[in-house]
Amino acid sequence: MQAQAPQIEGDIMMCPWTDGTASITTSQTYDSYQWYFKYWFLPGEYEAISGATGASFTYDWYTYDQALLKVVVTLDGSTFESNVIQVDSWNWVGLTVFNEMNDNVTFDPDTETYLLCEGTTFELSINNPPYDTNIVWYKNDTPIAGATQSNYLVTEPGYYYVSAAPSFCPDNSSNSLGFAVAWNLDCSLSVTNPNGNPIVQVYPNPAKDKIRISSQNFQPESYSILDVSGKAIQSGFLTADGILDVSTLSSGMYLLQINSDMQLTTHKIIKE
Repeated sequence: MQAQAPQIEGDIMMCPWTDGTASITTSQTYDSYQWYFKYWFLPGEYEAISGATGASFTYDWYTYDQALLKVVVTLDGSTFESNVIQVDSWNWVGLTVFNEMNDNVTFDPDTETYLLCEGTTFELSINNPPYDTNIVWYKNDTPIAGATQSNYLVTEPGYYYVSAAPSFCPDNSSNSLGFAVAWNLDCSLSVTNPNGNPIVQVYPNPAKDKIRISSQNFQPESYSILDVSGKAIQSGFLTADGILDVSTLSSGMYLLQINSDMQLTTHKIIKE
C-alpha cells in the first residue's frame, strides 16, 4: 500500500467549557504522530504540542480557540503533513436587547432609566438568531412566568434583563445587560367625562400636608401612592371627607391611584 498524507477532521466550532477532538480520517497507520498548532493571527512557526503523539488529539475550547491544527506523521522513514483545520470557539455575537421605542416611553440619560407612561407598553426583543433557546425574561432578578419568547412586552416599572442561549450551544446561556423602567410622571394622566370635565379632582397640588379628593359620579374607596419606580409606599381606604394625609411623604413627585368598584384613576401629585 502506497503511503499517503493524512487527512484530518475535528470539532472546529466549540461551545464554552467543552473539549473537541481532531482525528486522522484516512485508513493509513503511521509509525509516529506529532500534532502542531499556531494561532492564525500571530506570525511564527507551528509549535509541537507536548504529549500529542497519537492518531487523534483532544483539546479544550479556551486554549485552542482560533488555533490552526495539523499533524505530522512518519512512515518507513518518510514524513507526511496533514491538512490544516481551524478551531473557532464562541464565534457568535453577544446577546443584545432591542427596545421598540414609541411615544409612550422616553430614555432619561441622567438616571439611565426608561420612563413609561402608565397604562402603556413598549416591546423588548433579542437577536434571534442565534439566541433562540432557553429564553427567560427577568424582572427584579425573578423569572417572569411564561416569558420565554424572543420578545417581551413591558407594562410596568422594574429592572429587566433576559437570559438565552444559541441552539447549537444550549447549555451556554448568557445574560443581557439590565435596564430600569420607571413611571413617567410627566405623562398626561387626567381622567375626564364625555363633557371634558374632570371625574376626579385632586387638590391642592403641590401639597404640603393634606390632599382633598372630590369626584362626580365616582365614589372613591381606596388609594395607593406610588413612587417613580412603581413601588407602593402608602395605601389605605379613603375617609368620607376625601382628605388624604401626605405629611409623612418626602418631597418629590408621586403617582396617586384612586380606586372604586368600577374604575381606577391615576394622578400625578407633588409633595412640597
